[in-house]
Parts: sequence; C-alpha cells; structure tokens
Amino acid sequence: VSVELLTLAFERPPIDWHAFAPEITLLCVGALITLVDIVFLERARPYTAALAGLGVLATLIPILTLALDGADRTMFGGAYVVDDFALVTKAIFLLAGYVVILLSTNYVAEGDYWENEYYGLLLASIMGMVMMASARDLVSIFVALELLSIPAYLMVAWRKRDLHSTEAGLKYYLMGVFASAVMLYGMSLLYGVSGSTLLSDIGASVAAAGASTAVITMGIVFVVAGFAFKVSAVPFHTWAPDVYEGAPT
Repeated sequence: VSVELLTLAFERPPIDWHAFAPEITLLCVGALITLVDIVFLERARPYTAALAGLGVLATLIPILTLALDGADRTMFGGAYVVDDFALVTKAIFLLAGYVVILLSTNYVAEGDYWENEYYGLLLASIMGMVMMASARDLVSIFVALELLSIPAYLMVAWRKRDLHSTEAGLKYYLMGVFASAVMLYGMSLLYGVSGSTLLSDIGASVAAAGASTAVITMGIVFVVAGFAFKVSAVPFHTWAPDVYEGAPT
C-alpha cells in the first residue's frame, strides 16, 4: 500500500523535449562516438574528430528552431529556462567547442591515445556549458558546473603516461573539489535564508535583507569565491600555471 501511495504522490514534471534538444543531441553524439570506437576500434580513429565536429554543428539546429519559435520555455518550476539569452549563450559555447575540436584534431591524431576519450570528455564538458546557460536555480547551476568541470579534470590528465599531465590533473582535481565545497557551502547558506534554490527567490530575499543580512553576504561571498576558483580569477588563480603547464596543449 505504501508503494502505491508513493507512486500516486509522485507526479512527473512536464518536460519540453524541444527545449532539451541541444543537450540531448550532444548526449547522443557522445554515445555514438563511444559506440563507434567500441565496434571499429582503430579503424574509427580517422573519423572521431569529424563525428564530434559534426555533432556540435548539428546541435545548433535545435537552437535555431528554438530561436525561430521565439517563445520562452520554463521547466521544473523555473529552475531551467530557455530564452533568448540562453540560446545566444548556448550558440557561443557550441561555436567555441567546435573551434577547440578543429584546433585539437592534428594534436590528438598524432598521439597514441584513444581519441574517443578526448572527444567524449570534450562533448560532456560542452554539454555542461550548454546546461549552465539555462540554469536558474542553485541545484541546476551546481550540476551543470560539475558536468563542465569533471571532464576537464580528466582531459588535463589525459596523457596518462606523462607525469606532468598526471600531476596537473591531480592538482586541478583537488582545487576543483575544494572550490565545489566552498561554493556548495555558500549555496546552502543562501538556501537556508531564502528557503528556495531559485535565483529569483534568493534575489527577493536579498532585496528584503532584514536580520539575515550577514548570512546572505557570507553565502554570496562563498559562492563567488568558489566560482572564482573554478574560472581561475584573481586572486584565486595560483593553481593555474602548474595545471596549464602539464595539460595537453
């Protein structure tokens, strides 16, 4: 009986699959690259970069159709929004990712590592960027940021037999985990004060201020500091030289 009650109590939120089409396209392309690599092994190496590049360009198609539709789409109670700002940002991220693929093609092909690993991780990181553009609450922002960051840790340590690359990947991972913990603590403070993870509700709480001003300020400082660590902003950039020196370039 309890299972039936739980089933009845749970109601799946409505999902706009058209709004999710860019993320779904990137996910399918990453899965396709992995499948092709498993099936064809070495014979797939010359085509992996082309598949990744075409997949990124194909992701621009649903963004174009969403832009032509012109309607703002909101899901999960306002936690995920697809509007003009999000679409433009997604397109910029995708074009930047396509340029990275073009610049990486020869370098990756000349090495003796599996190309599927690199392009699969790169597509996963791009998908995190695309999700970040539509994130409008703390949970979706954190999930998108981690989806962006975790593949980046692995890409830095991609040259497994290179000690410098391994060291750089470990440093990047440790600093990234520390930054995530700091940011998550700040988010918990903001949630505790506002009672909501939505940015709009948190903004209303900040505007109202009241007796919790110090807690709100502390939460914002922790979130900004954690994000600054992630993007290597001054003065939280001291880890960047070692990581960039050892990362594949």
